[in-house]
Amino acid sequence: MANANAELKPDTEYFPASKPWKESNGEVRLIGMRCPVCGTRVFPAKDICHECGNEKGLEPTPLSPTGTLYSFTEMHAVLKGFPSPYVVGYVDLEDGVRLFGQIEHSAAELKVDEPVRVVLGRVKVNAEGVPVISYKFRKR
Repeated sequence: MANANAELKPDTEYFPASKPWKESNGEVRLIGMRCPVCGTRVFPAKDICHECGNEKGLEPTPLSPTGTLYSFTEMHAVLKGFPSPYVVGYVDLEDGVRLFGQIEHSAAELKVDEPVRVVLGRVKVNAEGVPVISYKFRKR
């Protein structure tokens, strides 16, 4: 059987196998976990609720597609395949989940408490030169 990566063309996009999101009508929603006991939502999905310790009935749940930029920084010393510079930050989604990811803007264009939304985009290029697509954030 041929190596699947060998068959990829340089202009092909690669999506991680886990693909923890759903797309509908141009909107990207990350899929997290909701605890039926205490209502806590987290991303990525977990097997045990970190808030109450519940291990039963944890439900996959779509998270809010929008939130607020909590903090950010611009990265200049980066791993191979990542653009330099690029911006990462913490975002507080409207349903109470705080998560980390790339931001599609320069640090000079951003400010704390700015509204953002979840989008899909290139986060790096893999060893074969193929763009890796995942979730990131963009100003609303």
